[in-house]
Amino acid sequence: MELFDIVKRIFDRKDSSWNEVSNNLKSRNFFMINRIMSIQYPIQANQFNHIKITPPGVVDWWRSNLSSRYTKSPPWIFTKTKKSESKKKTEDQNFPEVEDFVRNRFDVSKRDLMYLKNFYPDKYRDWLIDIADQIGEKTKIKKI
Repeated sequence: MELFDIVKRIFDRKDSSWNEVSNNLKSRNFFMINRIMSIQYPIQANQFNHIKITPPGVVDWWRSNLSSRYTKSPPWIFTKTKKSESKKKTEDQNFPEVEDFVRNRFDVSKRDLMYLKNFYPDKYRDWLIDIADQIGEKTKIKKI
């Protein structure tokens, strides 16, 4: 059982679903559950960050108090993650003339240009287009 399965069961009012969560799972997920609950209840979560406290008892306390207030997961708990959009494959366009000009003009290394290309591909491409226009370099760069 994963963390968010346990979090969803905290807000479920059925005792049968909560009884399926073992004390071992409660202990393992105590830190993250306490961290999630600290978004809305920071004072209570801070009080539970004591060394001698029993983690399963704390998780049971969260469940007993919050299941009576909420019928489903509240909006401040992010149980769903945003699915990553598939990135469009951009054509690996090389502009050796423009890159050589940039390296010589601004005294940067090939590695620096590679970092720019990896971390900021769109800005890098637009920047090279602008430089190519300024120096009059005829390139096969397509503006999107």
